[in-house]
Amino acid sequence: MWMLTNHTALCWAPKILVLKMVRRKGLVLGMLLLTSMLAALPAGWWLARTVSRGLMLPAPPPRDLTHYMRTKSLRDYLLDIDILVEPARTSCDTLSNIPVLVMVTSAPMHFDYRNVIRKTWAKYQPTLFIMGLHRTHSESILGGNYLESKQFNDILVFDFYDQYQNLTLKTALMLKWASEKCPQAKFLFKTDDDVLVNPWMLQRVIKDHPRAQLLGYSINKTKLHRDEYNKYYVPRWLARDDFIPQYLSGTGYLINGAYIKKILQTAYLVPMVNVEDVYITYLVAKKTLNLTLTHDRRVSPMRPWVTFSCLYWHLAAAHSVRPSEILKIWPSLKIIGKEYNRKKKVCFGYEFFNKDIFLY
Repeated sequence: MWMLTNHTALCWAPKILVLKMVRRKGLVLGMLLLTSMLAALPAGWWLARTVSRGLMLPAPPPRDLTHYMRTKSLRDYLLDIDILVEPARTSCDTLSNIPVLVMVTSAPMHFDYRNVIRKTWAKYQPTLFIMGLHRTHSESILGGNYLESKQFNDILVFDFYDQYQNLTLKTALMLKWASEKCPQAKFLFKTDDDVLVNPWMLQRVIKDHPRAQLLGYSINKTKLHRDEYNKYYVPRWLARDDFIPQYLSGTGYLINGAYIKKILQTAYLVPMVNVEDVYITYLVAKKTLNLTLTHDRRVSPMRPWVTFSCLYWHLAAAHSVRPSEILKIWPSLKIIGKEYNRKKKVCFGYEFFNKDIFLY
């Protein structure tokens, strides 16, 4: 029995030794693993924090819509807004017949945009720029706008903060000024300072639709944007209706001069919305006054993919065109315009490329 037990002990001794070594190695490996985990913990925490921040949505862009909570009455706003800078004399004072008056919504600091427009398409029809005050540097920039107005006699500056959410106010002030100071204008063309206007094609559009009430690029069967991250966000407390059957793109649209005053007076009765084109062309003009919105794709909220003059020729307006691009396109467009005035065929066949599929 002893021999068996001793033999068994002798047989198990190496195994026990191996187990002890494994346990010791396991303990060492465990300690090394624990140490590695503790060392990697700060890096892992930093990585998790960075990834989570990347996945988190940023805060919605700031919008000052609180004044709409106090009042949505356009009349109340316009009574409180004074004109600060106005030309001493404009084309409206000297011309008895104005086929189209172009009024451009511009930003106080967009000196280069306005200068390029003056050098190019503004020479072909009466053109005025309308703006408010810069929010942070109002006094210094207003001084520059005043000197600019004295030099060019084409700037209107009103006493309100110039920001996208106040574009409805800016357009309403435009209508008010036009109805009072330029009643002889057959049409008012409202547009932006990043738009290339083709004066020859704009005249052609008016000739094709001489009795149009409002004319532009029609956007049909759409919904108001309820996403706070969207530039065109409209809170539900400001406008309840989600569905918009039809409106004209605010990048450029024509208003028949016979209806400007009527639209403004009716707007006094319609609660304001911060999206200008929906408010003026749909809520006021179409929904309340039952005016007809005429679609013409030549007044486009888009632009050609390629900076080539013949691609721009068949558009009365093209949006999101930088000043440098206007200067590049204009010389050729001007030559085409002269040929067009001589009744010659110009850019034949290129109108095919002005379909929406070729624009962006």
